[in-house]
Amino acid sequence: MGVAANLTLYSATPLTDALQLQASVAKMFFEGKPFQDWKNGKEGELKMQAAIVNRLNELIRATGIVVRTLAKAG
Repeated sequence: MGVAANLTLYSATPLTDALQLQASVAKMFFEGKPFQDWKNGKEGELKMQAAIVNRLNELIRATGIVVRTLAKAG
């Protein structure tokens, strides 16, 4: 059931169809280059999102420093 569920999630295969596939076919799908390419693409997307969040955090920190500095000066 686990492999069929993963196949459903990662390949948009209906669960009924995934359950009918042979385990070796599902295994070939997950070991194949297209799936590895897809995983690498997803990892790249996650890294980009993390970089954006980190930059936003730095911007928020810098804004806080500016506000505190201006409050002390004023």
